[in-house]
Amino acid sequence: MLLALVLAGCGSASPGPDVGGTLTVYTDLPFGGPQQDVMTSLYDGEWLALLSCRRHGRIDLHCQSDEVNGHLVTLARVEDGNASGWDPADASAAATNAVQNNGAIAMIGDFDSAATATSLPITNAGDLLQVSPASPYVGLTDQSPFDDKGEPGSYYPAAGAQTFARLMPTDAEEARATVSYMQSLGVTRLFAVTDTAPYASYDSVIATMVAADARQSGITLAGQAQVNSSANALDTGYSAVAQAIAASGADAVIVGAAPDVGIEALWQELFTQLPHVRLFAPSTLATNPFLNAIGNAVSATYVTSPILPLNQYGPQAQGVLKAYRREWRLTPTVWSLYGYEAMESVLAAINRAAKHGHAGDRLAVAHAYFGLGYRHSVIGGYTINSHGDTSLSRFVGYIVKQSAGGSFALALKRRYLGGGA
Repeated sequence: MLLALVLAGCGSASPGPDVGGTLTVYTDLPFGGPQQDVMTSLYDGEWLALLSCRRHGRIDLHCQSDEVNGHLVTLARVEDGNASGWDPADASAAATNAVQNNGAIAMIGDFDSAATATSLPITNAGDLLQVSPASPYVGLTDQSPFDDKGEPGSYYPAAGAQTFARLMPTDAEEARATVSYMQSLGVTRLFAVTDTAPYASYDSVIATMVAADARQSGITLAGQAQVNSSANALDTGYSAVAQAIAASGADAVIVGAAPDVGIEALWQELFTQLPHVRLFAPSTLATNPFLNAIGNAVSATYVTSPILPLNQYGPQAQGVLKAYRREWRLTPTVWSLYGYEAMESVLAAINRAAKHGHAGDRLAVAHAYFGLGYRHSVIGGYTINSHGDTSLSRFVGYIVKQSAGGSFALALKRRYLGGGA
């Protein structure tokens, strides 16, 4: 059968036990937001996987395959945000539209943890497989002392039906890797800052996790503070926080937040008043817009991320990157690989369900996804456990350097802070 891509519309019929016929995979991302280049790279990676099949170990585009047992698979791109990033109303509407389309079989997204927290109860209630390439908030899949009450059960109204998986390690894994990075740099006293802006808890909780892990690892917790980045976008508005950090004697700060103008202002103020204090950023802040907005503060910025430099991925990934360049005439990113694997894994689940005659049955496809076992994928070898978490747990530590063109980018500092391959 032909694996083809179309931009499908949304219907209003209620999903049946086996939707049959044409199957639609939705991709739900903030395409128009500040990270639109990343979202396009993800989307093009998904498209590449949908249009590809392997012949003698090579990627051959626009080929025919019987991989999904007579079902035509289409890809529908929907928007979960606006120019500012993800939006709760858009994320909810996108998930609702997908669930109401009788032919929908899976959704790739969302990218942001808060957006996934909004869409997941909707897709789960509709028995729709949801695979996020990112969304590291641990409460989406696991209980934790740092979760909100009732998580993760509150995201799964379809009791007993596990429909969500992510390709990114959780922020609990990242917190441990961040402490390992701090130890390698000789950090002794840490100050933790969390953001209380609306929806920020999904990204800010990692600072609390890092603080807890740091204490257990022998790093002194010098203090903690909260900021509201949505209420203050002025550098001088964070002077009191900077003074508290200075008084604590901390030699490092961890900030848990999503990138916005308020956090950019905080970063600049911390560097202005505390130029010799290391500023640790979680992977949620490792975005080009953020790095290019914080000015000279990049010289004190350290980032922990599960996203490796492109040359650290294996031969299979390099083949996909080559095909990406050839097909789209664009420069791929690591997110191209994550989009590719998200679609590849969804197609594998459809194929697995098809072997039992259930390619169009949403619950059968979701169940098949959790039965895929070990995957030799472009992002590395991994499994997905029963909660939806990946076994990938390898992190790297970055510093920030200025490129020849004047922009700022991540530069590898410490390799493989966590376990896993």
